[in-house]
Amino acid sequence: MLFRQDNGQLSTLTCLSIDSKGRYLVCGTADSRLFVVDVRSGKIKCTITGHEGAITATAFAGDKNRVLSCSWDNTTRLWDTKNSEDSIILKHGSEVKALAVALGQGKGAAGSRDGEVKVFSLNTLKSMRNLQAHGTDITGLAFINEGSKLVTSSLDGECKIWDLSSYEVESKLNKVRESIRAITANVDSSKLVLGLRSGKILSVDLENPKKTVELVGHSDIVGALSIDSTGERLASGSWDRTLRIWSLNTLKEISTGSLLSGITAVEWAPNDEVVFSTDFAGTVTSWSI
Repeated sequence: MLFRQDNGQLSTLTCLSIDSKGRYLVCGTADSRLFVVDVRSGKIKCTITGHEGAITATAFAGDKNRVLSCSWDNTTRLWDTKNSEDSIILKHGSEVKALAVALGQGKGAAGSRDGEVKVFSLNTLKSMRNLQAHGTDITGLAFINEGSKLVTSSLDGECKIWDLSSYEVESKLNKVRESIRAITANVDSSKLVLGLRSGKILSVDLENPKKTVELVGHSDIVGALSIDSTGERLASGSWDRTLRIWSLNTLKEISTGSLLSGITAVEWAPNDEVVFSTDFAGTVTSWSI
């Protein structure tokens, strides 16, 4: 265990992100707080308050001092951790559930419960385009092809790929007969991975979407996925209290670890030697791979 709240305000940790140098984590709570944690010591660098609803997604916006967060309070916010009393706010029409950033393109995307996705500037948080992407909750977002395309997924089982030069749908994957709870893409944008409500994982070849392989092992919602920087290994976290590592070359499971509580988020460290996870018990765990 790397970190556990010790201030008497124990709350579920809902999301997790790590900075590009692997020095700091930012995680959000169900009771609307953000913690920035030093990876080496496990100590809190700062606590950020200001949201008025559960935090659902976090990301570093280019460096360790700029943090993005989404919340059930209908906002996406950009924070400076050196002065966390203030933030830039992007308002949405409903609760915000998913977040992705394309650092090289200087843009981000946030999706909400009403099916809308806002593509915005990372510097100003000003909306560049609003997409009515789905008819219900957005559950996953991923930039691919160096930020020129955006993948969106929803509780309706649909997954769409958008061309961000025209903001039109380029293609749709075959609709899944259950809700999609998480998505992630590998580094060369050749493969997309979906985590499903049943515990199944689907690995989709984006050059040939009909070439889809089912990874079976989890027994409950897979709401957390992360691919390492080589694109060869997948980490998946589930409400079944297990974290699993898979080879994306062989599409076989490599290892499994378990906790006493369901896993809410997973993230590879930049060195690909450690995976971090958050859980319903309010802890951050580091897994040596």
